[in-house]
Amino acid sequence: MLMVSHLKVKAALIIASFPMVCFYSIAYSQNSPYPKWTHFSIDPILPGSSWGTGGPVLADYDKDGDLDVAISRRNTASAYWYERINDSIWIQHLMGSGQNLENTLGTTVLDINHDGWMDVLYNGIWFKNPGTLDRYPDSPWESYLIKAGGHDALTVDMDGNGVEDMLVYDGNKIAWYNTSESLRENVISSGHRDHGGTAPHGYGDLDGDGDVDAMIPGFWYANPGDGTGVWKEHEWPFIPVPNASYGRSIRAWITDINRDGRDDIIYSHCDTGGGHVYIVLNKDNGMNWESIQLADPANNPGDVEGTGSFHSLGVADFNQDGYLDVFAGEQEDPDVYMEENGLVAMKPRGLKERGVIWYQRENFSFEPYIIHVDNPGWHDAQLGDIDGDGDIDIVTKVWNADGLVYHLDFWRNELK
Repeated sequence: MLMVSHLKVKAALIIASFPMVCFYSIAYSQNSPYPKWTHFSIDPILPGSSWGTGGPVLADYDKDGDLDVAISRRNTASAYWYERINDSIWIQHLMGSGQNLENTLGTTVLDINHDGWMDVLYNGIWFKNPGTLDRYPDSPWESYLIKAGGHDALTVDMDGNGVEDMLVYDGNKIAWYNTSESLRENVISSGHRDHGGTAPHGYGDLDGDGDVDAMIPGFWYANPGDGTGVWKEHEWPFIPVPNASYGRSIRAWITDINRDGRDDIIYSHCDTGGGHVYIVLNKDNGMNWESIQLADPANNPGDVEGTGSFHSLGVADFNQDGYLDVFAGEQEDPDVYMEENGLVAMKPRGLKERGVIWYQRENFSFEPYIIHVDNPGWHDAQLGDIDGDGDIDIVTKVWNADGLVYHLDFWRNELK
């Protein structure tokens, strides 16, 4: 009887929300051999009326076999999860509220208490999945204040015990929190002056010794073995944006992009206009590097030239040809006030932000392909197979809207 009741409520919500979702669903394509992408609104009008959205993070929160989405909003001081019904219909549920959510950006998802249900970490607060969402999707999530929080939050097994932990960078301190030891803090390094630089995937085996290392702009840290003790600091060739809007800040991804057996660094400038995307090839177990700047996306005739803040970065084989590709998206953000202090605006005035995939070709060259031009923009996009067809899709949100509407978006890969 409980399941029937839930289905009736779900059906009513679907009927009520369907016209709005369809209105915001659009498609964008180019004459190209690469997959087309179709846009759907998960939520065309987010709760609250001002900037600041933590997440998104993807997981199957209700264990129904597909990926759902969680976010937080600053001016409502609340967190939400969106239950996926199908590609164009998502139902919003309140997770809970907390003062820490007034200052949240970095967000990650993992089973913090090891009960088999996916929880969510925001800035200094985590929400425990009630474990009843399959029957009661509006069940409240208990919240717990913790030390972990910052601009960047990631999920990774740092001590190699087969259990996922949390890696957090707040621009000053990079540390990891052991979920097997009551979230004990292990400081990797501190005393930095970055805005961000580890998310969404700034970890990997850079020295080839079999454990997980971590990185921030300009430095990487060698894991001593089990994540405890002294992490030795090494340099890598980071190229900053001069007079960046908020100082040194990147989105980062570590993986073996050229298939030579060594993990490389891919990064994009974020939180500043004038951003670029780089591949930094690991030539000798983190001791020797080769930096390659990917071509900036082209501007349409008549559009404002330049680049914005590539606050979204992801690496995956989007067209399933056996080669890893690079995705980056410029954020939708009209801030220009920092120009008064001689800094770069968040994007050139009038620039139409772009979502771009650099497709890797057989000769290790990269061809940029623009998914979309102009709003909706991109901020902390997450990759995953949302529609369950075997290829990689993209979910993203807005941080500071060009207009009055703050939104949460899904881009479906039409490869299959």
